[in-house]
Amino acid sequence: MTPDLTLAAPLPAADFAAAMSELASGVVLVTSWVGERPWGMTVTAFASVSADPPTVLVSLGSSTRSAQAIDVSGRFGVSILAEGQLAAARRGSLRGASKFLEPFGARASGLPGGSPVVAGALAHLDCDVVERVEAADHVVFFGRVREVQVSPGGRPLVYFGRAYRALAPAAHTNAKRSSRCRSS
Repeated sequence: MTPDLTLAAPLPAADFAAAMSELASGVVLVTSWVGERPWGMTVTAFASVSADPPTVLVSLGSSTRSAQAIDVSGRFGVSILAEGQLAAARRGSLRGASKFLEPFGARASGLPGGSPVVAGALAHLDCDVVERVEAADHVVFFGRVREVQVSPGGRPLVYFGRAYRALAPAAHTNAKRSSRCRSS
């Protein structure tokens, strides 16, 4: 018997948003060039897709300036923000406002035509778009990572419960970390 997957009524957007606010995620700026200027949009919809070849995805509102810039250039960057970069995260999340990144030391990555890199980011990935998928009112860009820059030692900026947060320092433990998963 095939299950009936139809819903009696559409799920209210507010209910969905409330559920998603319970998922903690790292904060990234998806970067692109708007003309000659660095531009960045704060998103939590970012994920690793594959390590071989290195591929990531970002989801942006279809009508945003960021999505339009990425469509034109075929490239984007992802700067993973550190806990001290709250101002950059807030700039990139302003609806209908300028998201130019000059105040945050943005510069071009080391590759020709590379994406803007936010100064002080924990890591930056420079990507070529390999696929574009429309989903509802968003577009999902799959990017092949061309270059990675990492600044180890910092702590991430996190978004949870509709607020930016910092992680507490890790507790020291004598237990050995295992790279193997255990099942019970």
